[in-house]
Amino acid sequence: MSLLLPPNFNRVKKEGEFIIPFKGLNPGQHRFTFKIDDKFFESFEYFDNERGTLEIEVNIIREAALIDLQFLISGGVNLICDRCLGNYQQPVSGEFRLIVKFGKIYLEESDDVVILPVAQTSLDIKQYIFEYINLILPVKRVHLNPGDCDREMIKKLKKYSKPEHDPRWDVLKTLKMNK
Repeated sequence: MSLLLPPNFNRVKKEGEFIIPFKGLNPGQHRFTFKIDDKFFESFEYFDNERGTLEIEVNIIREAALIDLQFLISGGVNLICDRCLGNYQQPVSGEFRLIVKFGKIYLEESDDVVILPVAQTSLDIKQYIFEYINLILPVKRVHLNPGDCDREMIKKLKKYSKPEHDPRWDVLKTLKMNK
């Protein structure tokens, strides 16, 4: 099952800013650059409080039967630290590829291959960009430097956390293996 949603999926509130018109593109290479800011993230109903400034470069190779889109993403995203709940800046970068083929109906052939109806003249890549940004975000979101965490919150965590000790293993620790 693909993570990517159809380009006209209803989770996007505002449309039109990230449309690639491929009908008039001549065969060969083309480049589009997009600037992402807080408004981009706010335009999605289901965003996880991300904020940030990113630059998206989309290199397109237009061929007769397909379009090869290569996404280069770089910048920084403001996240909430899982450890201390403080905000921090997470540098991110990533490369993704999307192959667009043409057929009778819309179909996601795989995670990186989509088939569009022949009559379609453009592709809204906003949803793809959103998904790609979420794929490059770390699973564990903590300050890059542990010393930057909120000291008061770390003190509270230490105060209320219990040591992980399981007494059932104490007897086994005393045994020695005979060789």
